Amino acid sequence: MTENARWTSDHLMKPGGTALYGAQQRERLRQMADEVRALLNEYRADLENIQIEGDKPFESRIRAFLASRPLAQLEKDLRDAVNHAGKLDSEFQKRFVELPKKREVKAAKKEMETARKKGLNTARAVSSAGQLNGLSHALTEPTGDGKGVAQKTGTSDSDQTFLDFLERRA
Repeated sequence: MTENARWTSDHLMKPGGTALYGAQQRERLRQMADEVRALLNEYRADLENIQIEGDKPFESRIRAFLASRPLAQLEKDLRDAVNHAGKLDSEFQKRFVELPKKREVKAAKKEMETARKKGLNTARAVSSAGQLNGLSHALTEPTGDGKGVAQKTGTSDSDQTFLDFLERRA
């Protein structure tokens, strides 16, 4: 970017745009903060040299400190702005470059987990169906004495109800 050109959002969106802008602004703000710091020190020293009749010890120093506080706050704010300008690129990278990649990885993991669970559920259903089929055959197929398990226990009659079973047991 040249000195006369104005930064736009399009410039920031280009690869490395936020890093370049942040670096330029950090340098500019750092220079301004250094200038304000030098001016603050000079101003405070001049204010401390002004003696007003009736001053107690260190009163002129306190008065100079209080009078120069806005300039000190300006310098502090400029230093904070330098730090904020430095965070511009890292925040952009975190929110718009790394986040989509993380979400893509997370979606792939979730898809694999879902497929794995569906596979297990299918396997369980097939296994359960096979077990039920095996149980039903075992109940109806005759054993060595020619009777099935259902015939041995007396549960082969489909006309009987649970109440009939309970009455027989009582």
